[in-house]
Amino acid sequence: MIREELRNKNRLLMDVVLILLTVNAFVIISIALRCFVNPKIETAALYNAGVDVLGAFMCPVLFYGCMGDRRDKEQPEDSTRWFMHLIILTAISFLFNASEWYAIGDPAFIPRLQTAASLTKIIDFLLTYCFYRYVRESLDFEGKLARWFDHAINVFLLIAVALMILNIFHPIFITVNAEAQFEYLPLFWTVDLYMAVVAPLTAVLLIRSTATRRQKIVALSFILIPIVHFFLTGRAFAYATQYGSVLLALVLIYSVLFSDRTKQLSATKSELETANQIQEAMLPRIFPAFPDRCEFDVYASMDPAKEVGGDFYDFFLIDDDHLCLVMADVSGKGIPAALFMMASKIILQSCAMLGNSAGDILTRTNEAICSNNEQQMFVTVWLGILEISTGKLTAANAGHEYPFLKKANGGFEVLKDNHGFVIGGMEGVKYKEYELQLEPGDKLFVYTDGVTEATNKESELFGMERLGASLNAYKDECPESILGHVRGAVDDFVKQAPQFDDLTMLCFEYKGKQ
Repeated sequence: MIREELRNKNRLLMDVVLILLTVNAFVIISIALRCFVNPKIETAALYNAGVDVLGAFMCPVLFYGCMGDRRDKEQPEDSTRWFMHLIILTAISFLFNASEWYAIGDPAFIPRLQTAASLTKIIDFLLTYCFYRYVRESLDFEGKLARWFDHAINVFLLIAVALMILNIFHPIFITVNAEAQFEYLPLFWTVDLYMAVVAPLTAVLLIRSTATRRQKIVALSFILIPIVHFFLTGRAFAYATQYGSVLLALVLIYSVLFSDRTKQLSATKSELETANQIQEAMLPRIFPAFPDRCEFDVYASMDPAKEVGGDFYDFFLIDDDHLCLVMADVSGKGIPAALFMMASKIILQSCAMLGNSAGDILTRTNEAICSNNEQQMFVTVWLGILEISTGKLTAANAGHEYPFLKKANGGFEVLKDNHGFVIGGMEGVKYKEYELQLEPGDKLFVYTDGVTEATNKESELFGMERLGASLNAYKDECPESILGHVRGAVDDFVKQAPQFDDLTMLCFEYKGKQ
């Protein structure tokens, strides 16, 4: 679901870039026609317009690189989104600037120049605002003061934009004279007040952040390079290549900060792969699990939605005549869920090996987890203890999914057993147990909600009915084959939709004495 939404947003952003390129091509054609009609156009204007067009073409390349970085992440940071907005706004700035250069000095374009002058300043405001948001999201700066400042910046941005829109119709800051040249009015100095306040504050946030010195310097280049550029060339070219300096700063930020982030992601990925290997090593993965036991057959699988998951299954012999079966689902996903999963699995097995009943095992496990559960996580558990010689199964359910039971001469049916409260949710819970008498040929199927809640592109759930139909279509096959067919049915249902939750299943067949 997350990747599908991201894909749609990327398509929209890419459409924006294609539109910018189309407009850019139009500007190039217009400049060429302008030179053909008026060969006396100033060389400086042609040079500046050419620089702007080149910069506008470079922006989509940088944008595409950011979009690739964004696609590589399950949940991309908001800071990346704001950086992409900066690129789009810079591209628009180049186009506006280029259009001004080929129109300046021609009285026929006075209305266009007046509009372009105001819109260019609006884009400057938006660039400053997006850079502030980029820094804000990167640093994850929170607190009451931060929220109040956000509101103030938003309000002042609206006021600044409204005034510049007013300037199009009633010039109060900048105007265009009869010779189609820009003239600054007495109030023009107030135009940059918004940027003069927001930019230094953003710089202070950066300097006081925990980022490395190199990252601070590179990020501050977005403010410093345009300022240096203004003092060096402002009088000679009148902001001729201002947005080129902005693009240079964006390229520096991308090359350094995104490079550092890539290294961090690479290290994190390596750590996740190691965690996945550790987690897999804790689950029974060798089948047949008990090659010397002919009284039963068991098979299980776990496919995490992320590199590591919170689901787990387990089966182990308590003694020669008792087999413990476990299916569990930890709240949450990722590393926290995986750590909680491993702790829960160890506690469950330890309690089971003491020879307790199914209800007592869950009760003792709940007490152990609740005694030190500051993160307030929980786990749903179905646990059964089979007396192998008789086929008597004693089971207890702590808020887990209903199992499916198949009698020897029937089909799989939902077993609506008694549900207790989740493990880790509340202290003092006593879990009740129930008994099932298994006969040779009976099968039991337990699973996590990742199976029934598997979702296709139309947001439909796989559901209990489809699961039951999949089980009964291959009810007479061995546990391993049944799980393979169920997974195939889930894959056929969801098709290309991403896996949102861990998908874990266990199938047990009781054969009795041979």
